[in-house]
Amino acid sequence: MSRWLKRGVGAILALLALFLIGSNLWVWSAGWGRLASKPSEVPAGCVMVVLGTDEFVGATGERTGTFGPRIDAALELARSGRVKFIVTSGTDVHARVMAEQLRAAGVTCPIVEDPYGWRTLDSVLRAKAYYPKEHIVFVSQGWHCVRALWLADHEALSATAYPAAFGEGWRPVMGSARDFFAKPKALIDRYALGNPLMAPMPANEGNVPHR
Repeated sequence: MSRWLKRGVGAILALLALFLIGSNLWVWSAGWGRLASKPSEVPAGCVMVVLGTDEFVGATGERTGTFGPRIDAALELARSGRVKFIVTSGTDVHARVMAEQLRAAGVTCPIVEDPYGWRTLDSVLRAKAYYPKEHIVFVSQGWHCVRALWLADHEALSATAYPAAFGEGWRPVMGSARDFFAKPKALIDRYALGNPLMAPMPANEGNVPHR
């Protein structure tokens, strides 16, 4: 390999590293001062959006480590009386199972299932389409919440977050590592791809009240 080729490859790798690190710092900055540590820090009358995650690892029966803490955080916030209603967002399974567990745990406020929040961008765009004038409070792990807040900011959606506990086991660690690359992808989606929805349903259609 020639000296100039080596320099070219080195420059490309350096730019890639700069993009990855810079993107993460930019997205993380969206969470500064906006991750509530107790329900009283959340605006009264808000709409809670619980971002989806699997309860179990495939068909193994092993718990993912992220699901339980999100449900616990959602319950804590719902019981504070500061939530107007709850949206469980993810796949149809995520939305239904989270809604069922919240209702079974005694949540009495209305719950809406969003079965087309197939990724965080979809959840944010659908929250904007359905509730453009509401204050949204995202519930997920902190490393995930900051990405939702960054996306919400760029959609002019009023939002804060109520982060769940990190969780136990290797799945939360893998999730946070995956999010290191999802944060740069959020920039690519916005500035290069035009924020495409993954789900085939328009952002303002498909939500259903949980019975």
